[in-house]
Amino acid sequence: MTARGEDIIESFILENRDKFEAQGPPEDHTERFLMKLNRQIRHIISILPYLIRVAVATVLIFTASIIIWNNFIRRDRHEITLRDKISLVVKRVFSR
Repeated sequence: MTARGEDIIESFILENRDKFEAQGPPEDHTERFLMKLNRQIRHIISILPYLIRVAVATVLIFTASIIIWNNFIRRDRHEITLRDKISLVVKRVFSR
């Protein structure tokens, strides 16, 4: 919201201050608010075990897929590694 819009709202509130203070919330407002808040918290808590299960399953599937890919699917798993190639080159250079 722009500064101009905020000024208009602020001046409206200041001009009509008595109308805003004339009525308070209903008597049962606090009880209704706490009941709604309690329902929302219960809803979140009831979903939490399912979210934990999904997170654990995701981690397990991810880990299993990495292991399977690394040990069975990767094409270059039987080839020489970069570390071994570097050590061979270093040995050739220093053996001359």
